[in-house]
Amino acid sequence: MNPSRRSLLALALTAVAGASQAQPATLKIIVPFPAGGVTDQAARIIGEKMGQQLGLPAIIDNRPGAGGRIGIDAVAKAPADGNTLLFTNSSYSILPVIDARLPYDITKVLAPVGISATYSLQMVTRSNLPVNSLPEFVAYAKKNPGKLSYGSAGVGSGANFAGEFFKSLTGTYLVHIPYKSTSAALNDVAGGLLDLAFDGAAKPLIDAGRVKLLATTGEKRDPRFASTPTAVEAGLKGFVQQSWAGLLAPAATPPAAMDKLSKAALAAASDPAVQKRLAELGLAAQGGTPAAMGAAIRDELVLYRGIATKAKLQFD
Repeated sequence: MNPSRRSLLALALTAVAGASQAQPATLKIIVPFPAGGVTDQAARIIGEKMGQQLGLPAIIDNRPGAGGRIGIDAVAKAPADGNTLLFTNSSYSILPVIDARLPYDITKVLAPVGISATYSLQMVTRSNLPVNSLPEFVAYAKKNPGKLSYGSAGVGSGANFAGEFFKSLTGTYLVHIPYKSTSAALNDVAGGLLDLAFDGAAKPLIDAGRVKLLATTGEKRDPRFASTPTAVEAGLKGFVQQSWAGLLAPAATPPAAMDKLSKAALAAASDPAVQKRLAELGLAAQGGTPAAMGAAIRDELVLYRGIATKAKLQFD
């Protein structure tokens, strides 16, 4: 080859390599659920603001499947450089309870960055059931053991744990009907085919009068349903099912990078515009520390293991 051509080729290859190495960093946020759900929407809201705080474009990467394992695995194996995060919810704490063969410890494989928001569930029943409050539903269920049903997104889902927790506290016997999604269960309640569902996105059906709202499951009332009591206020002592949505990073992420991420996450959750957008989804902006998130995950592990043991839940 002509020396001059060889030099030109070498320069071209060097330029290509340099351009490749100079690719700008991005903040990749992996969501272990399909696009469109409440957690996915929250990730996009928080991610957009965090990207602005960090001076990085934020990219949402949906990796649904296997109960969240696919997304968790992707983040666990990602470079621990502070540029790849997991945005998930309380299903993260349920995973080791329903899968004894999980090859990692969720309290160690990823490091908490912070809880961005919390949300409660709406307890809804079909519109033609002859009850109008949670105490009336409990009384009716006790008079009709095994004749009422509740739905969830399957055995081991958050709604399944909520249903079994409800049964254990009330001494009622409801038949569990597993669906492919909570929205499918909710639609069957609206259609009169199912008696009870626990869901965080029932507002449109409630507003349309297609389902009855009995109570919400948070520690405080949902501002969108200010006249509806929480389950505890309605007399069901101890029944709190409040989920979180938040961020975790690869466990080996350096402390300096973790500090930067947690501050950006806190700033995002503290932004009034972000809080307004989250509230429209039924989420209460939180903005907690990594330590607080770690404690919440450990507390949930104890709660869900206790529910599974008491209800004698079996997981394949």
